[in-house]
Amino acid sequence: MTAKRLCAALLALAVCVTIVTRIWLRIDRYDIGLLDTLAFNYRYFTIWTNTLVGLTCAWVALGGREPAKVQGGLLLSIAMVAIVYHVLLAHLRDYRGIDMVIDLMLHTLIPLGFAGYWLAFVQKADLSYPDILPWLILPLLYCIVAMLRAAFVDGRYPYHFLNLDDLGPLRTGLNIFGLLIVFSGFGALIVWAGQRLGRRPGFAGTGF
Repeated sequence: MTAKRLCAALLALAVCVTIVTRIWLRIDRYDIGLLDTLAFNYRYFTIWTNTLVGLTCAWVALGGREPAKVQGGLLLSIAMVAIVYHVLLAHLRDYRGIDMVIDLMLHTLIPLGFAGYWLAFVQKADLSYPDILPWLILPLLYCIVAMLRAAFVDGRYPYHFLNLDDLGPLRTGLNIFGLLIVFSGFGALIVWAGQRLGRRPGFAGTGF
């Protein structure tokens, strides 16, 4: 097994163990069913993104070829998960024990691990700024699904900035637009860094 596939396998395993443990703990603590637990967990962008990172890394570990531009989009999303959490939310949490470990994995260690994987193994020199536009599909899709679910299923918005009932359509739309602008800015940084690192020996990656 190559170093790239081994690294991808370890990341996929880390994501799987972390999310499965989180699901099991909720079932055990609240005595609820698997479907309800999955529905609760997958209301959050953090779980969406970590799951996609895990699935992509599992595919690579099994020998699959994944376009570098897709990896750039995943890096953007998982990096935003970590940045937003540590800037805005981490100080509001007081986890202990296994909950602290899960929180650390989802918001810190897996994002850092995937960033290191991208630096070491992904072909970066061919990234271009137009690539940012498809990278915005995931956060936009998430926002739409979250609002539809709240409107037609359970009335619960996972994040206040998506609360259509309280904010109204104009403010909510502006919030989503602002979110996409922030994603675009960090996406531009990824493209800029990728183009420069991709031309340096040791940072070019092995391609897919």
